[in-house]
Amino acid sequence: MAAIDQQYTNVMELLRAKLPSLAEQLDQEFRQGRAVSGEQLQREGMFDERASRLANTDLPALRKSDIAMVPYSSEERIELIREALLTLAETMHASRAVLLKTAKEHQMDVSIEFVDPELEPVVRVDLVRETERASAALHTTRELLLPQAQTRSEDGR
Repeated sequence: MAAIDQQYTNVMELLRAKLPSLAEQLDQEFRQGRAVSGEQLQREGMFDERASRLANTDLPALRKSDIAMVPYSSEERIELIREALLTLAETMHASRAVLLKTAKEHQMDVSIEFVDPELEPVVRVDLVRETERASAALHTTRELLLPQAQTRSEDGR
């Protein structure tokens, strides 16, 4: 097995254990493949193979404007995972920061309680602490997954 395929396998196993919903979404995307036009197929050198398969099944020829689904390459799968993790970290931080800002602007309590008679004990979320944790997680995620120059420029935003 190629090193990048082993990396993909290792990362997906970790995601299945720690973030099963994200892993399932990624699995679905990878099974579906990526959409490319007939023109892109020509540029990527896959057009002739697709055209011959269509001809063998008596289907109409593939035109440049047609869309085909092709499997993701190993590199593309790793890049999609990287983008998903960055987006998740950014969304987690942004949602908490906006909620905290809104609570402060309206002089509301920055601690949220989730109460359900069937759930004990009451779950309390401190928005200040959660926002700080999400900020730290975002910073760490960026350090690990972005090139260094890009990390520094985004931290300066």
